[in-house]
Amino acid sequence: MVHALKIVRDALSSGGCLISIQDLPVPNVIEVHSGGKSMRVGWLQSKADFMEERSAYAALIRVVQDGLFILEDEEDFDFRIYWDGIKELQDCLADNWESSYIPDITLKRIEDVTSNPDLPYKVVLKSPARMTKLRVG
Repeated sequence: MVHALKIVRDALSSGGCLISIQDLPVPNVIEVHSGGKSMRVGWLQSKADFMEERSAYAALIRVVQDGLFILEDEEDFDFRIYWDGIKELQDCLADNWESSYIPDITLKRIEDVTSNPDLPYKVVLKSPARMTKLRVG
């Protein structure tokens, strides 16, 4: 990734800016939103070791330490993905996130808080991320 950041730096004009958005190396939170309330029901478990995320942050640190970029700003936030039900979430995981799974206890909690058919709900995945603003040094 350091090599890629060097290529980007060379492509930017003097004083140019790079915005990097990276997932944080922590589990994603699963919530259920219903009736104006947000309930944390568990976490999405990953079979991965977050090595890609750690490597990406190490590369950002290195290019700043090497003077290729100046760190201007960082901000943490959550990407939020909404589904109409647990089946949609499971289908999305099967199609796109093969290294992640929902623990049985989390599935049970989702079923418990969505058992009232009269209350509409959304299953929400909160994926912690960081935006880093770098300027050409």
